[in-house]
Amino acid sequence: MTGLALHLWQSTVVLVAAWALTRICRRNAAEIRYWIWFCASLKFLVPFSLLQQLGDYLGRSLPAPITLASTIFETGSAIFVPAIGGGGLDHSVLSIVAAGAVTIWVSGSAFLLWRWWSQWRAMHSMLASAPGLPMDFPVPVRVTSAGLTPGVFGVFKPVLILPHAVMHELSASQIQAVLAHEMCHIRRRDNLTAAIHKLIEVIFWFHPLVWWIGANMLREREAACDESVIEDGHEQVVYAESLLHVCRLGVTARFAGVAASSGGDLKQRMTSILSPERASPMDQPRALLLLMTAMALCYGPVLAGVASGAARQSSDGGQITFEAITLTPTHPGWWHDARFDPAGQLTLDNVSLRNLIALAYPASHVNGDPELMNVYYTIHARWHSESEASERSVYRELLKNILQTNSNLQLYVKKDCDTGCDFMPGVLVAGRVHL
Repeated sequence: MTGLALHLWQSTVVLVAAWALTRICRRNAAEIRYWIWFCASLKFLVPFSLLQQLGDYLGRSLPAPITLASTIFETGSAIFVPAIGGGGLDHSVLSIVAAGAVTIWVSGSAFLLWRWWSQWRAMHSMLASAPGLPMDFPVPVRVTSAGLTPGVFGVFKPVLILPHAVMHELSASQIQAVLAHEMCHIRRRDNLTAAIHKLIEVIFWFHPLVWWIGANMLREREAACDESVIEDGHEQVVYAESLLHVCRLGVTARFAGVAASSGGDLKQRMTSILSPERASPMDQPRALLLLMTAMALCYGPVLAGVASGAARQSSDGGQITFEAITLTPTHPGWWHDARFDPAGQLTLDNVSLRNLIALAYPASHVNGDPELMNVYYTIHARWHSESEASERSVYRELLKNILQTNSNLQLYVKKDCDTGCDFMPGVLVAGRVHL
């Protein structure tokens, strides 16, 4: 629950930043604002914690520890992973609340998914029986007599919906303008991005701002296509009249999986289409601002994790004393896990001696008897030190303690050892790569 609250907090902050960027770029092309909103939507699928864990792994895997001021990684971590207190609720109460919340979430998501799928199947069945129209268009054209407006249905194999009424009531120039609008949807793959956001709505239906993102994406998507049609040379008045005509004919925009020319706020679209002012080109300051924001969101959590991981490896806690070490043989597996608690607890799941050496001496290569190196254990250890100790120093001391209990095992750490290290049965050799 804490992790979900943290992820929603981060995504909301990014959403506010996206809104600010769209306001700054309000006089630029609608396509720019559309992609800003879409990136804010994607943030709900990418927790910062994953990026920070990647950075933490990179920081702990550095060949040599680096020294960082504690305020650097503490500040960086607080930005992307602020502390959230657990409160004073009883564990049983929290379990009941969590179970109830999960039940409500599953019910809401299942209902939205069912409604989306039902609408998609209804449209698919309708178009499957609709006759095709041979015309010069990059995707198949289906003619229907239903109360629909022109639109594009489908993500990977799009189909153009063209009602009979449009062909009979609109002039040739108006039909060309409408087709240009639908072609813009195909070229931009709007149905794909809309489906991705629809999935986000299904997962995070309880977050009201997710639906607000969808409304903004729809508005900017249609505005971007309108701008494209005008730039292609179609007359503004003719295009505006064609949209007014098709909006009288049907309700395609209400169906899932359809990008239609009738979507969005019609009054606002008419004002923009008939306005003599056009979108301003992106200037250098705004482009630089967008670039810096994107880099901060992508690399900021990773760098914070690197700083945190490196600092956790660089501290020297003095002498480390183990109170208890338990090794339980396990079956080899493709996964292993390490849980380090600075308070004096360490758990290693499904690790071999080779894995432990890699944790203690990153960027090293190891030679040794495979029968000894590839035995897997679950290790639990309790330890204490005179002051704060790094993970790497604890791993090294743990390795030393394990080796001391086996008289036939030895460990050699050589700073300048390369692939020429000798193979000695029964002896572990951790050769540090010279950098």
